[in-house]
Amino acid sequence: MWKVLGVEAVIPRMANLFEERLIELSKRKKQRQRFLDIVADVDLSYVFDPMREISVFRFDLPSKYSPEDLEFLKEFVQRVLKAAKMPVIEYEGVPQRYAIVLNAEKEEDDYEFRRKHRSDIFKVMESAAEKKKEES
Repeated sequence: MWKVLGVEAVIPRMANLFEERLIELSKRKKQRQRFLDIVADVDLSYVFDPMREISVFRFDLPSKYSPEDLEFLKEFVQRVLKAAKMPVIEYEGVPQRYAIVLNAEKEEDDYEFRRKHRSDIFKVMESAAEKKKEES
């Protein structure tokens, strides 16, 4: 059975459980409120890479957060995990390799941009067609 910070888990719930456990384990830490404010905006995901046999927890923050906020989050999470004195993730009692990725940049989706502005092109084409009809 998989465990995340000492609690049994199933893979689809790993990200949620990791977040819940971080919040529980941070109860007596300084600057906890700042951590909670940031975590409230985080999109946390979990991915298992079977080729490298590594679990990845990815924190995607909105771009409004500064590099200082990212550094704070990194240090705070490291302190919480170090103080926990248990494996972050384990399978059948064996600690597993893991990585934590912090990201505050949104990837630009070119397709999404074109899809949103597709109607603008159609409007220009329709107005040009209407002008031609009016002229004839």
